[in-house]
Amino acid sequence: MKKLAAILCLSALTTGAFAQGLVNFVNGPQSLISANIGGNVASISGAAGSYYFGLLTSSNGAAGSFTFTGVYGTNSGVAAGRFSGGSVAVNGWGPGVTLSYAVVGWSSSLGATFNNAWLTKAPTGGLFGESAIATGSAGGGPQALPPLQPFGGTGIPTGFTLTSVPEPSSMALAGLGAAALLIFRRRK
Repeated sequence: MKKLAAILCLSALTTGAFAQGLVNFVNGPQSLISANIGGNVASISGAAGSYYFGLLTSSNGAAGSFTFTGVYGTNSGVAAGRFSGGSVAVNGWGPGVTLSYAVVGWSSSLGATFNNAWLTKAPTGGLFGESAIATGSAGGGPQALPPLQPFGGTGIPTGFTLTSVPEPSSMALAGLGAAALLIFRRRK
């Protein structure tokens, strides 16, 4: 009898660890995503797949504790500033479980796949940005909870801006230019 109880407890624990909650991975008109290109900030636009978005989660919301869930979205190609990944199941985020979450976005020039290194150092050669952090519970489960809406309501209150991350060579040239200006100014 003890073995049977132990097996049942372990299978419940294992099943719970792989539970999948539901998230409606889209943004609304109050949380549009914009891009800062050359100082001009405007809602993202272009063909579908011009921008990608990923969902990050954390159990405590502390900096450096977020991990990529494997959930992707892309710009709609129709409505400026909008993206959609649809209603998706998120591995490791059980129905009714509360986690901190954030959304990251990047331009297609950086590739279609999220790179975990971007969590510690922003990529160069494209546009990249992160949303504010929010806390919420995934939907689904036996109580048929509605899918979590990441934006609006009690979620992320606003959209965010993707900005250009200068390449290291551009930064070096800017530094050399500034040094040259200082040298020439001292000579006069």
